[in-house]
Amino acid sequence: MHFISRAHTTILTVTIAVLALYSLARAKTEYRTVQLRDKTKLEFALVAPDRIDPDASYPVLLALPPGPQHRGTVDWGVRNMYEKQANKRGWIVVSPIAPNGRLFFSGSEQYIPELLALIAEEFKVAGGKFHVAGISNGGISVFRVVLDSPELFHSLIAMPGFPRGDDFKRLSRLKHLPVRMFVGQHDSGWVDAMQRSEKALRDMKTDVSLQVVAGEGHQIGSLQGGQQLFDLLDGFHDRVSRDSK
Repeated sequence: MHFISRAHTTILTVTIAVLALYSLARAKTEYRTVQLRDKTKLEFALVAPDRIDPDASYPVLLALPPGPQHRGTVDWGVRNMYEKQANKRGWIVVSPIAPNGRLFFSGSEQYIPELLALIAEEFKVAGGKFHVAGISNGGISVFRVVLDSPELFHSLIAMPGFPRGDDFKRLSRLKHLPVRMFVGQHDSGWVDAMQRSEKALRDMKTDVSLQVVAGEGHQIGSLQGGQQLFDLLDGFHDRVSRDSK
């Protein structure tokens, strides 16, 4: 009986330690709400280092969520795509929730420049611009947001995503940006739209690539965990650092 009791105690101790470590890792993500100039309240997730060096600059990723772009999809993206690698590599991630259910390509894109200006007031943003990535509806949103304000961004990643409607006609505004796109092989409809977008950008001599991921559907499981995404982002950040010297 003594042996069983000690084993249970050991298991309990290990379990508590694991939960404590998980809690510490999650503590790097917080949700904030800001009131914008027109009185709209915008909530967003912020992933940032525990200790910010006021003299250091940090690469910042704007991460636009999939689906209805509510808190649940923001939290899914942070946990499955951004948080771990951002913490590991020293990135800041900002992932906003669509206010009042208006998606970031259906009206809420107007709030992004003001949100990013607030972030730039708090953190020294590397190169003075942001990187942006989005999934599904977030991937459609990244094109709208960047096409509206291309001067704010270093790079664009859609996983998947493409410019809808009149946004396709404005693609020349992206000529100075690296654009990376991912789509699952079996993601019917999205593959064709993204191939068309990639061709248009390539014809404009844009730095663009499209990866059709074999065996995948709309949700690209091989991108989860963020390793490949942040390898790309680190490469873009290195380029920014070289260009600023």
